[in-house]
Amino acid sequence: MTGKRPKLLILINTLQSGGAERVVSLLLEHLKDEFEIHLGLYSRIIDYVIPPEISILDLKQPLKQNKVIRFLKLPFISHTVYRYCRNNKIRTSVAFLYRPCYINALMKSCWGYKGKVIMCERTHQTTMQQSHSAIYRMFSKFMVRFSYKRADLVLANSYAMQTDLIENFRIRTPVRVIYNPIDLNFIKTHKDEAPDFVFDKGVFHFVNVGGFRTEKNHLLLLQAFFILKNLPCKLLIVGGGVLEEVLRQKVADLGMQDKVVFCGFDKNPFKYVSRSDCFVLSSDVEGFPNVLIEALACAKPVISTDCSSGPRELLAPDTDLHHRAINNYEIGEYGILTPVNDVIALAASMRKMYEDSSLRSRYAQKAAGRAEQFDVDEIKQYFHVAFTGF
Repeated sequence: MTGKRPKLLILINTLQSGGAERVVSLLLEHLKDEFEIHLGLYSRIIDYVIPPEISILDLKQPLKQNKVIRFLKLPFISHTVYRYCRNNKIRTSVAFLYRPCYINALMKSCWGYKGKVIMCERTHQTTMQQSHSAIYRMFSKFMVRFSYKRADLVLANSYAMQTDLIENFRIRTPVRVIYNPIDLNFIKTHKDEAPDFVFDKGVFHFVNVGGFRTEKNHLLLLQAFFILKNLPCKLLIVGGGVLEEVLRQKVADLGMQDKVVFCGFDKNPFKYVSRSDCFVLSSDVEGFPNVLIEALACAKPVISTDCSSGPRELLAPDTDLHHRAINNYEIGEYGILTPVNDVIALAASMRKMYEDSSLRSRYAQKAAGRAEQFDVDEIKQYFHVAFTGF
């Protein structure tokens, strides 16, 4: 690339395992020749490879901290970011996840940052807030409005999320939809690596990939799988997190130690997904789940809860995006959708996928073509436009 590259700060909590973090890692790699990228980390926890030419601003903040203290420190942290942008002549600051978005907003409102501020929303705020107290919901809604009012542009990763921000949070800042990218080339070149787990012949393998957090609702998945435990099936769970001991105890309580396999966090989960028979997502809320696209890229049939937002847009794109599966599972164009937090419906959909080989075959044939629409080489151009002008 000739000429001077525009400078860009990408601000995120960490580069620990997660959907937003994986998107940022892809952007670092695929936009580094077009931008001079600076990476701001609230806490320096890194699971993904960072290109050596990326400059890092380490804010050195502990992730586990009293919420009041954490909130009171935000103006001072935002001043650190402001000084960094001023000293390095950075004219565009992009924030992923809510805490960096608050920092971005404070940098503009408190310290007079004159550059462009872009906020990247990665979850369906209304659904996410429902599980919290009334006080938390009120505060969170205020902070979302406060932050996004000060943005030049908001990027959502699904149309359901865009609608939520405009209708329920009255966001007047332009909200543009850019879907999460995936790295198809990485998946294709790594999915055949040998996994640590030995896949038994004659056994149907369900697989799930994700962090062990409440909103991922792995307990629902375990309860649904318990209904199927007498079938020749196993469940592989790839990931880790704070709820791991809770989940392991649940497996023990249900007597499924020989049926459920914890594979741990792996930078290459595709070697497990590609050898399994069906991918299952049991979340209560998502933004736009990368793991579903990645499972499709591995040519796997998928089942997902019909949560807000993302799965319906991905698996049944021609249906009404406001519609939700309520009483039973729904056969979508690219996968099965089930009601949120419905054990019986999820178990029934898993049994359906186990028993119906023609349905699995039909989904497998369509999967790769659907995934290609989200390849980073297709999606990065939209981020480039968003980062350079509106």
